[in-house]
Amino acid sequence: MKKSIAFIVGCLFLILSMLPMQVAAKEVTLKLASWGSAKHFAAEARVEWINEVNEACAGKVKIVDYPGGQLYGPKDMHKQIAKGSVDMGVVLQPAMLAMVPMVQGVYLPFAYDNIDQAAKAYTGESLEIIEKAMAKKRLKIVWTAMTDGVQIFSNKRIIETVDDFKGLRVLSTSPIFAEIIANLGAAPDTSIPYTEQYMALKRGVSDAMANSIVGGYFQKTHEVAPLVTQIEMSYSAILFCMNLKTWKKLPKDVQDVMINIGKKKSAYCLAAAKGWQQKFTGAMIQEGATVKAIAPEERAKIIAVAKPVWEKWAKENGKDAERLLELNERK
Repeated sequence: MKKSIAFIVGCLFLILSMLPMQVAAKEVTLKLASWGSAKHFAAEARVEWINEVNEACAGKVKIVDYPGGQLYGPKDMHKQIAKGSVDMGVVLQPAMLAMVPMVQGVYLPFAYDNIDQAAKAYTGESLEIIEKAMAKKRLKIVWTAMTDGVQIFSNKRIIETVDDFKGLRVLSTSPIFAEIIANLGAAPDTSIPYTEQYMALKRGVSDAMANSIVGGYFQKTHEVAPLVTQIEMSYSAILFCMNLKTWKKLPKDVQDVMINIGKKKSAYCLAAAKGWQQKFTGAMIQEGATVKAIAPEERAKIIAVAKPVWEKWAKENGKDAERLLELNERK
């Protein structure tokens, strides 16, 4: 009897030893929370990125999108990703400045002349500094989508010279922007929430606000502030972020796929942002808005006023902030 049992056990061992040494790991499902219009180029790129990653990593990872803000919106997304309430999500860069102040270093008003310069700030050593700061908050940038430049929409006047800022009541949600325009003689108002700024302009409570061309068009800002100065104040980014702990659990080959496909989508969004700015500038003009670019020499005067504010921000935020400013400042 003992010999029979031993024989059976031996046979089972032999059979098991002939099976693959590793049993395929169970496919990991990652929840991605998103918000905003499905027709925006960044949303289209997100869908393509998800599909391509899922195809390339089939059997290992499956990303499931929860669009339209059904889980979280732009105001709280970064906090929920950091908590691990969702695996990954779409983060609006300006919304997370309080949580990760270092991100301000690639969103300084008037620090870039064009969107290509702003996009470059998310590469190389500059990106390493940003990622180091985000890692402290349990966040990982997977890829970025640049959006078009922020301009000045006014119901009072086009900004042709720096003197035109004097006395202008400008709505702002950015303390740094508010400080710069105050130094230019404007009267910044940070008391009105972004969602109420349209009515503030319509009622004449305020004279101007900062918004992108695309954002301003879809939010109808040009209806109540039809005098648009192309001033290229700053360039916001949409960050596709993951909870850092979740990221570290992923196999290296999956991480590489996500990053590499993300780079392609970043390039697509950069080109799309330029095209959309031109397209919707034309659409605004057709609908009665006046759009005029500020003269380079006048913008240079604004930069001279802005530079000490950048430097003060960097000094207050330490050596990494100073290095970030050095890397991205005009040469």
